[in-house]
Amino acid sequence: MGKEDFAGAMAALAKLRPAVDAFFDKVTVNDPNAELRENRLRLLNQLPVALSPVADFSRIEG
Repeated sequence: MGKEDFAGAMAALAKLRPAVDAFFDKVTVNDPNAELRENRLRLLNQLPVALSPVADFSRIEG
């Protein structure tokens, strides 16, 4: 991002897609086990933080 290579940053993020998709395909976020559920929700809350230098997800409606 320091080089303002936004296309490169997006390409790097695109490589994360298989791992993120696998997470949603294989993990029940709202698990009945409260400890697992809280840990998984914390993990998901880190995605916007990690991606914020590239994309402002607060601007997405829905």
